[in-house]
Amino acid sequence: MTKQVVFLILVGAIILTFLFAWLFYQKVKSRERMFLIDKGLTLEDVLKFQKEHNIKFVFPWFNLGIVTIGMSIAFFGIAFLIRYLENDLELFKGFLITCIISICLGISSLTIHFIDKTYKRNHGR
Repeated sequence: MTKQVVFLILVGAIILTFLFAWLFYQKVKSRERMFLIDKGLTLEDVLKFQKEHNIKFVFPWFNLGIVTIGMSIAFFGIAFLIRYLENDLELFKGFLITCIISICLGISSLTIHFIDKTYKRNHGR
């Protein structure tokens, strides 16, 4: 029973993470559109400008890294709650492994962000 509850909490946390990431992306996109409308530009003008100046979508590695590290902290807390409340050593190990993997993914996402930023600054892109 405990494993099922923990699994549901984990699935819920992952779904909420993706939902919040999508909501934040939509919020920023909406602000950008409102800014363009305030400036008097249309969507066609913006698309033409992007095409002329070769502006491409930039993946939000920094945001992904922060969210992943936040999830790993949550996994770490859940692991110790399970260890001391349920005394289930196998589930504790599983959450610690998930925590370590999440920390590594978060750090690698942050590293990609800063390497990409440095590369673009040094190569003028």
